[in-house]
Amino acid sequence: MVCKAGLTSPRKIILSRHGESQYNEKALIGGNSSLSVRGERYSRALPEAVIARLPQDEAVSVAVWTSTLKRTIETARFLPFPKLRWKALDEINAGICDGMTYEDIAERYPAEYEARKKDKLRYRYPSGESYMDVIQRVEPVIIEMERERECLVIVAHQAILRCLYAYFMNVPSEDIPRVAIPLHTIIELTPLPDGTMSEVRIAVDIDRPELFLGAPACAATASTGSDAGSPQPSRSCTPEGEAAALVPAPPAAADLAGAQADEVKVAELVAAS
Repeated sequence: MVCKAGLTSPRKIILSRHGESQYNEKALIGGNSSLSVRGERYSRALPEAVIARLPQDEAVSVAVWTSTLKRTIETARFLPFPKLRWKALDEINAGICDGMTYEDIAERYPAEYEARKKDKLRYRYPSGESYMDVIQRVEPVIIEMERERECLVIVAHQAILRCLYAYFMNVPSEDIPRVAIPLHTIIELTPLPDGTMSEVRIAVDIDRPELFLGAPACAATASTGSDAGSPQPSRSCTPEGEAAALVPAPPAAADLAGAQADEVKVAELVAAS
């Protein structure tokens, strides 16, 4: 489990779990719920957090990948980059336990609850999936991640991000179900010359007053860099469906208000079970 060809170019992979969902609030697993109030604030804070981690002295190409579930699509909708939806990035299928709490499972299906506790990696939910199934399902995603030359922002789910993170960070399979993927945190992976990855985790502050006003917090123009006289990349936040190009700005700030709408494409890669 090592970083293979295609990851030696200077780029970043940014992993983010979706914002807190309405199911998260109730400790329910699975489902296709929308974001909670806190999750909505995260969606509005995310663009600024991501842009702050991108190179500030040159124009960069960025793509955003999400699952096909509402909570990831809603979380990513203010990111001003082209978006791609992957069925293979959907959360682990909890089968007959979908929409239940773990306390519910322990009460209604005690044998299943105990089996999961004993071997979380190989345990398969009845009519659902195991972590081993998910590892197999995300293989096409990993192959495409290795081929990509642009920066990637992947907004997905806890089990999915555990598998992706484990691949690139060389985590043993037995430890995958215990990898920490907290809410409202971005995980930045940067390829190193020796084929490994460096990692930075940034907790995103969702309690700033401006996030309660309904507009995404985002830097309109980046102006840092070692050479103050050189053109700097200009960035702006737009809602879902809007493309905000990353282009070298002239000395005056570039006006991206007329950016053309970006068609969101759906990648239908079905899970192998």
